[in-house]
Amino acid sequence: MKTKIKHKGALLTLITVLFFLGSCEDMLNTDSSRVAFEDDNQLKSPNDSIYSVIGILSQLQKVGEPYVLLGELRGDLMTVSDNASFSLKEINNFDITSENTYLNKRNYYTIINNCNYAIARMDTAITIRNEKVMLPEFAAIKAIRAWTYFQLAQIYGKVSYITEPILDYDTALKEYPVIGMDDLVSKLITDLLPYIDVRSLNYGSIDGLYSPLFFIPIPMLLGDLYLYQNQYNEAAGMYYKLMVDRNYSISSSYISYWNSQARDGATGEHINSYIDEVITEIAYSSVPKDYHTDLVNMSFNNVTSLLPTQNFIDEMSLKTHFFATRLDGTITAYFTGDLRGNIKLPSTNEELGDAFESVNIAGVGPKMLIKKFVNGAQEEFTIPVEDNNGLLENAYILRSIPLYRHPHLYLRFAEAVNRAGKPTFAFAVLKYGLTEETIANPERVNPAELAGGESYLDFSFTSYNVGTACRGRGMGISKDMSDFVIPDFSQNPPAVALQDSIDWVEQKILEEMAAETAYEGNRFFDLLRISHHRTDHPAFMAEKVAVKYGNPEAMKSKLMDINAWFLK
Repeated sequence: MKTKIKHKGALLTLITVLFFLGSCEDMLNTDSSRVAFEDDNQLKSPNDSIYSVIGILSQLQKVGEPYVLLGELRGDLMTVSDNASFSLKEINNFDITSENTYLNKRNYYTIINNCNYAIARMDTAITIRNEKVMLPEFAAIKAIRAWTYFQLAQIYGKVSYITEPILDYDTALKEYPVIGMDDLVSKLITDLLPYIDVRSLNYGSIDGLYSPLFFIPIPMLLGDLYLYQNQYNEAAGMYYKLMVDRNYSISSSYISYWNSQARDGATGEHINSYIDEVITEIAYSSVPKDYHTDLVNMSFNNVTSLLPTQNFIDEMSLKTHFFATRLDGTITAYFTGDLRGNIKLPSTNEELGDAFESVNIAGVGPKMLIKKFVNGAQEEFTIPVEDNNGLLENAYILRSIPLYRHPHLYLRFAEAVNRAGKPTFAFAVLKYGLTEETIANPERVNPAELAGGESYLDFSFTSYNVGTACRGRGMGISKDMSDFVIPDFSQNPPAVALQDSIDWVEQKILEEMAAETAYEGNRFFDLLRISHHRTDHPAFMAEKVAVKYGNPEAMKSKLMDINAWFLK
């Protein structure tokens, strides 16, 4: 079986800087309630602003693992084993106590406060050669603050909204207003809009990693905020802007496919998309002894804590695979099983895991484990594997946790245009890819959906290829006329038929989000956001998540209270 798992090159030590050149060391002392000093240090040079940004980026490392765990265990794709910690079981069961180790608002407010410090003291009026040289760092810090606030709201349902540096964490949380997610999103949109065209940051290579990936594109974050607010045209416009500005596409290079109709060999290139199609990531040090997440050991281990849910395994195994000898070729066979889950050769049972993989564990037997984290990790030959991992010969460290990748961008764009009343256009993202020819074909895209002339519908430019379908990365799927097609709802009144089409396409988008972005920390937000679009919210997300439990009806009843989804 052919696969090509790529890793970054030789790596230097990640730059870590004491925030603000030593003025806020106490910020990192978790035993202290002080979070800033009463001084008036101003950030008056480009170097000052760079140090500020790097300091904030290093603090994001602390929220990377909780981002994944809280985003996935409250979703429908990940569950826990009997070996899991008490804290992980609490998250999975929506019964979180004050002793839970992941119940840590301080890490988020530390990031926010350091952002507030920089924003308050950064002089964006400084101009060198007609350029406001500190504005890019200023905008990047605003984006980090907004993203962190949005994560807090998704975890706790509400936040203490603080936009100025504070001296005492505990006192501040009592004094500042607490707002819900809807109010927060409106404030964040207003705060970010003036900076959508500010130059993005590029510090070159830092510790062997590409530094532009450390930063959050403001149009991407605004797209998410608008999408949560059900402002679909605005969301689609922001996602489209990022596609055009940065030439982001869905690449056919990451297709996993059978090499022959006999299925005696396969190519598993989709694995590489996890580290090669990144838009934004949280970066970690190349030095093994430095802090890293424990996601590899928690998920790929003979005593694993995290597991794929059976409903996700079953869903992927039942998906239709369209066999064709080339990207736009005729389908010559239909198989079952989405190869983005795992690839198993029928003749030899040899297996390549993408999202998950069946592993034979001594004394237990075959067990399906999450493979995504170890696939994206860097193997360390110079240090021994931890004693508690019986599956890996060497230690693996995750150099990064992706926050946004190309599939997030395209699938959320599809979600937005679908809800904007354009289901056939959205479906084209999944089935055909967005090309001028596809959009002009009335058998693929309903001309009525183009009548508004929205700018985000224009894919006539040819600066890059956007012609790869998301579903299965396009292999053969555009030729299918029976399996992956929008049902005919024309027997219903036009308005009802349109809504039925939107709901059906939305379900397929959600399934594609699972196949492309499983275990990346965004499943809870995907479910929350899509449920928020619907009239049956929160029943839609409650039904989805409840399936993974032994008593789904009881769990659904519990989750019908929207407050049950959030930590206290």
